[in-house]
Parts: sequence; structure tokens; C-alpha cells
Amino acid sequence: MHSPGRPRTAGASAVSRFAAVLTALILAASVGGCAVGPDTGPDIVRGDDEGGQATGAPEQPALQAPKKDLNWRQCAGSIAQRYGVTVPDGVKLDCARLDVPVDPAQQSGTTIKVGVVRARTDATPAGAVPLVLTSGEDMPSSRTLLSFATGADHGILDRRPVIAVDHRGIGTSGLIDCMTTTQRSVYDDNGAGDGRDVAARAEKLSEAARAAADQCNDTLTPDQLDYSAAAAGEDLEQLRQRWDVDRLAILSVGTGSSVALAFAAAHPDHVGRLILDSPVGYNVSAKAAAQSRARGLQATLTAFTQRCAGAGCSLGAGGAAVLGRLMSSGAGGQEGALSDTQVLDALTTALAVGDTSPDGLRELSTALTAADRGDTGALRKLADRARSLRLADGQIVARCNDMRGRPGTDEIPALARDWNAQNPLTAGTTALDLVRCDGWGVADSPAAPERFAVDPLVLVGQNDPINGAAAADDLTPLMLAADTAQTTVSWDGLGYSVAANSTCAGDLIGEYLGPAPLGAPSERACPA
Repeated sequence: MHSPGRPRTAGASAVSRFAAVLTALILAASVGGCAVGPDTGPDIVRGDDEGGQATGAPEQPALQAPKKDLNWRQCAGSIAQRYGVTVPDGVKLDCARLDVPVDPAQQSGTTIKVGVVRARTDATPAGAVPLVLTSGEDMPSSRTLLSFATGADHGILDRRPVIAVDHRGIGTSGLIDCMTTTQRSVYDDNGAGDGRDVAARAEKLSEAARAAADQCNDTLTPDQLDYSAAAAGEDLEQLRQRWDVDRLAILSVGTGSSVALAFAAAHPDHVGRLILDSPVGYNVSAKAAAQSRARGLQATLTAFTQRCAGAGCSLGAGGAAVLGRLMSSGAGGQEGALSDTQVLDALTTALAVGDTSPDGLRELSTALTAADRGDTGALRKLADRARSLRLADGQIVARCNDMRGRPGTDEIPALARDWNAQNPLTAGTTALDLVRCDGWGVADSPAAPERFAVDPLVLVGQNDPINGAAAADDLTPLMLAADTAQTTVSWDGLGYSVAANSTCAGDLIGEYLGPAPLGAPSERACPA
């Protein structure tokens, strides 16, 4: 990605420069520190001086607190029950609903309700400008919000409220119920049976997907293609209008980056700040996105096993071998086993929303080694949590709305075989995931931003357990075309959302939300 002042030319040379920069970031992150370069002191400004005056630099667009607000109600208890978590002491959660047009092109047509959850602490200043959070269809934004509330240091929440907007059809936004229990079961294990034959699994999954597509189309018609990232981006515009503010400060995580970028393309002058945290490619073909995900998740699992060994986990030095056995035994149909897909989803979701401290890694390791001995109880609970957070009917509908250029079912075995050479733990699942949208309709591709009213802040989690860090590379062409001078921050920790897990990144966000643009350097690193 570009540094300010560099010549900006699109093409292979620019992409090569980006790859070189990213490689340098990864090396820098392993050393630690909040900034790249010999002078690490001034690169991360601690604090949040949004009311101060910028000197010697142009100002960013002004941000406003809502002039009108939603009808909030306290909901910590219901959110805790929904997600099976404990809301930390001192954190306040409030819920509201926003009525939005189901078809953004018909403002006077049928409406649906979109769930909105606000998180604050006792220290949050009254009248502070909120951050609007979206994690797209990865998992409910309201669940991602809870990651900002954990631990003794509430960081961002102590400085401003964070407002999670659940993707339509997901989380608190009115769940979609259009698939049968049998179809959901096939999706859950990607058609695993008594063998590991990818072609047979693909055919079984395709049959279930086509039947599910017919049922969901019947349930949702004529609005079955109105659950895309672009439609979710219009829900952010509805929130902006309801608040009666000129611009939103948006914090997007994972596939929420597609929601945020669709909003930025349709309403460029309504973007006050744009944070792309652990982003994915925008309008990227399904095959390319899946391959990036396979590569990124493999790297994340490698980091997990290495750090787990360093923390004294029960996996020891043979963590990769244990994971391989678990996935093979599941595909082999041993009684009580989980499929390779269920093992992968259980593990990556645990890394996304669970405790990744040494104690947390040791607990996760215990569940894996117990399953390797035949006791799958703890791992199955993690797989059940993964399914509830990441495989609801509404998430399938949303993903399929945006899955463009999906390869044919007959191509899946070859993709799994080709990707397996470098990604043995992730290739099969990521290839089979493509079949989940067989027979489903696809929404029109949204426009890409031609320009940015404010330079984005891009946070890249090198060990992102949901989409993988390689997915962020797919944004490079868009950034080059928009000729933007974004600041890119690399974080080498384990977890989903750099902002939720890195105090260093949280401090930089505080600076970014102020009036002055971020200064040099344009590429930075935060320690794990």
C-alpha cells in the first residue's frame, strides 16, 4: 500500500511494492513495538484529542455526536443470554431497532428491522462521537462488539460509545428461518460422510444447497437478493439519517469491510472516518477469495500451534499432527468424531472470540488433545458455538448474495487438491465452502469507491482466524485505483479484530478520530 508522497502508478510494479512492504511489516511485527523504524516514540500518539486544534496540517472532516437518537433500552442480560457470555462489570449495553427499507431502491416499500447495540462504560464521556461497528456476515456485529468489552482495560469504550449494527437477517436483526434441520446439518459438516472423497461431499452438499436455495427464495421472495453487503451498507445510511449527522465514523471488521466500502462508494461525502480492520477483498471472485482464505487460515493455525507449544500446551511440539489426525478421523466417520470442517470452525471461532492468553491457549489445547484421545465433548461444544455464531440461515443468504464467480461443483475436487499442497489443514473446507451457494442467486456487484473523503486506516491481523491475513492483500487494487494515502498497521497477535485486541491499535484509532490526518509513517506495526 502507498506511503504518502510516493509516486502512485497502478499495475504490477505497484502491487509488487505493496507485497514488499507487507513482508517488511511481518518482519517488523515479530520484533515488536508500536511503530516501524528506528524512532518508535512519536508514531503512536496516546490519547484521544478530538477536540484539539490541528496545527500545520490539513484537517479531516468534522465528526458530530447524534443530534437525534434511537430509542435505547438496557439489554446486557438479553445479549449475555443470546451469546452465552458474561458482560464485564462496568460495561453498559443498550439495544434499539431501526426500521429500514428491505429494498434500498424503494424507500417507501416494505421495511425490515435492523438490530443496533450500543456499548459504553462509566467512563465514556457524554456526547462523545460514536464509532459505528460492522462485522458483516462473519458473525453478528453485536457479538464482535463484546470483544471490545472484555478485560480490565476497556480502551476504546472508555473514550467513546461503539454502536454495532447487525447485518440484516443476522444476530439482533431478526433471524431468517428458511432451511430445514437436515440441510443445516449438511452445511455444518460440508457433506462429510464415511469417507474423505471431496467429489462425493461436493455432490451431497450441492444437493442440499440447491434445495435450501429454493426454500429460502420462496420464503424471502421478492427480496431474496436484498441481503448483500451493499444493502447492509444502505442500513448504515439509514442510521446516519436517523442521527441527523453529516458523516459516520465507521469501524469495519472482516467482511464488514465490504459493507463499509459499499457505503463509501454510494455515499462518499458521508464518511467521516473509515477503519478497515482485518479486511477482505471487495468484489473479488469467489475462487480467489477462498484461496486467500485457505492460505491465511493455514498461517493462523501454524501460529497457534507454535505459540501454544511456547505456552506449555498439551499439544506440545506436535500440534499440527494432532489437528491433522482430528480432521482425518472426522472425515473417516469414527463414532463421535467431528468432520474436518467442524474441527476447523471450532478452532478458528475459539481463537476469534475466546481467550488467547497463554491460559486460554492451554485450555483450548486441552479440548483438542482430549478429542485426539476420543473424548470429543469439549471440542463439540466449541463446534456448536461456531455453528451458532457463523452458520445461521441469514449468514448463508448474505454470503450467497455476494458470492460472485463461483466455480462449478465439478471443479471443487481439483481446487482442494491444488490448495492442499501448501494448506493441508484448510484446503478441503475452504474449497467445499464454495458449494454452499450452489443454486443461489447473486446480487449485482456494487460500485467500488472511486475516491475517499478521508484516508482510510487499515489494520491487518497477521493471524486472523476468520478470513486469514491474505484476504487483506485482495484490497490492493482498489486502494491503488482510488489513489488513497491510507495508513496500514500490522498486528502479529492471535484474534479477530486488531482494534479489539491491541491497545496500540486502539491508541492509534484515538488519534485517527481527531481532526488532524495521521502523519508518517504510513506503514506501522503493533506488538502481539
